[in-house]
Amino acid sequence: MTPLHLQTVAAIFVRHPVPGRVKTRLATDLGDEPACDLYRAMVADGLANVKACGLPLLLFHDGRDAAGLPPEWTGSADLIFGQEGESLGERMSAAFERSFAAGATGVILTGSDIPGIDTGLLSSAREALELYDIVISPAFDGGYCLVASTRGRYNSLIFQGIPWSTPYVLEMTVAACSDHGLSYRLLEPRQDIDTMDDLAAYCRRPSGSAHATNAWLIARGLMPVAR
Repeated sequence: MTPLHLQTVAAIFVRHPVPGRVKTRLATDLGDEPACDLYRAMVADGLANVKACGLPLLLFHDGRDAAGLPPEWTGSADLIFGQEGESLGERMSAAFERSFAAGATGVILTGSDIPGIDTGLLSSAREALELYDIVISPAFDGGYCLVASTRGRYNSLIFQGIPWSTPYVLEMTVAACSDHGLSYRLLEPRQDIDTMDDLAAYCRRPSGSAHATNAWLIARGLMPVAR
């Protein structure tokens, strides 16, 4: 019996916050250190929203071991794993399988650069898992920022044959669900932040629960103070 037995969990993909290795496209304009600081702020918001939603937290990091991850990240996690697989699809499939093997009955998998993944979205995903095989929150770039399923309904085929990092990810994932007889629910879209255009779009419609991200953007003069 594991601590995750009969629970839905939140699984978050994180990268080791090393300047020059994270948010490299943003770093072209912001600089390596500021881009890394922004990434740390986004992760802080993701962890805080998972905690506020009451979901157990599993971290999947991109390094060989968890050494070097900030202690506030590791201290928030119930379990920590390294990401496994070459492609993004392989890594996501492995994360679902690892989570189920650890005792989870449902998995809500998200990235760590989407400040808008708040308690409302996480709760909606958890509730939708009671009715649908696959639950997805689209991203505005044609991909998605959250995908969820349960042990009894999960099918790794939704991660196969997808052209990752293209505008067709969501479209082809939905088609894969239909092709394999999986019911799906699309939640509200969210803005992931990879480029300065993404950042500008987020600043126009910031998340009210992304306190660390918003404070960083305001301090840097990139987002006006809310009135």
